[in-house]
Amino acid sequence: MTKQKTSDKLILKKKKIIPKNYSGYGIGMKMSLDLFSSIVVGIMIGLGIDYFFSTKPIFLLIFLVLGIVSGFYNLYKSVQRLNRND
Repeated sequence: MTKQKTSDKLILKKKKIIPKNYSGYGIGMKMSLDLFSSIVVGIMIGLGIDYFFSTKPIFLLIFLVLGIVSGFYNLYKSVQRLNRND
């Protein structure tokens, strides 16, 4: 058994093993679920706050826009990660 140096352990810890065999279906499902889930969460939060404060469309619209923006930001990050790995 050989002992690794602390610096070697840190280097190995920083490297992430990312598989290169992505399927198009898996990437598409991940991206569509990222977008869809953030929009649904924004709508649900907006409806909940509107129900709590008895205001109809104000918070729904605010959180719908925030959900759409965060969904597209997640898509952007996913595409950047895929381009970096290729």
